[in-house]
Amino acid sequence: MAKLSRINLQSSQLLERSAEGTYAPETVAWAQLEPGNFEVRYGFVDASPLRLALRKMNVGFKGEASVPKEKSVIGILADPRTRARWFGAKMDARSIFSSPARVELATSGAGSFYTISIDRHSIARDFARSPDALTLLDDLQQERLSHDPLLASRLRRLLHRSFSISHAPPRRSVSGTLIPLLASAIDRGEERVVESSKCLNRRLTAVRRCETYMRENVDATLTLLDLSQVSGMRSRSLINAFEAVTGYSPMDYLKRIRLNGVHRALQRAHRDAIRIIDVATDWGFWHMGHFTTDYRTMFGETPSQTLLR
Repeated sequence: MAKLSRINLQSSQLLERSAEGTYAPETVAWAQLEPGNFEVRYGFVDASPLRLALRKMNVGFKGEASVPKEKSVIGILADPRTRARWFGAKMDARSIFSSPARVELATSGAGSFYTISIDRHSIARDFARSPDALTLLDDLQQERLSHDPLLASRLRRLLHRSFSISHAPPRRSVSGTLIPLLASAIDRGEERVVESSKCLNRRLTAVRRCETYMRENVDATLTLLDLSQVSGMRSRSLINAFEAVTGYSPMDYLKRIRLNGVHRALQRAHRDAIRIIDVATDWGFWHMGHFTTDYRTMFGETPSQTLLR
């Protein structure tokens, strides 16, 4: 029986490149939230109709992606010590998430994730008589977050083995073992966990409104009062909401998002066709001294060094 096909872990400073096989690059949005030379190491295992992925980030980040219509994604922390949030809800070693449409993950510090991309059409075709497969397909219609230490531990061990060259099981064995395990894990989850807590849901809604407003006004001078009006929350409540959902204050989060915008623009620009001051002002930075200091602190290099790469 054929062994699993695999890709050895590769490195990239652009998260989009690690989206191969699961997300279209144009559907992925991400930002580095902590200082450091951001790097993601990633690899994939083809266990059709499942595709397993491992991603390791060296600093805190936030990523969002749209899942193709015919697929669903299930995920778990590869390293139980990872401090992460899924749609604003805290994850831990017991957590297993699933989503049929969108994925949103954020970490504090370095983190690593396993994700499983599931081709629903292929499962329905290849396992049409399997009660576990049918249960899994039904449960994948909603966003869910499960908390089960035993199932999470079993899933993590199996995924560890799947990425181990010396212990990798055959492809059919991985699918046959994973599908019943995933069905049990997701079946215990709460639908749309982000709405299970009225407080969390209200905070998440406020943060989403502010994020949209931030993106629509990237070159404007925004204040906490502006964001308070957009969110409908008092300033103190909005600060608490941002710290609960993102780990940062609203203005600190805004600065990090804008620094990432400049960084990506400089990475992709031709050095003779762009001026750093123009890119900085396009992203709302008007004081070049403060901007350069903040940029160097975040990315470990000056804007000029990024542009000259």
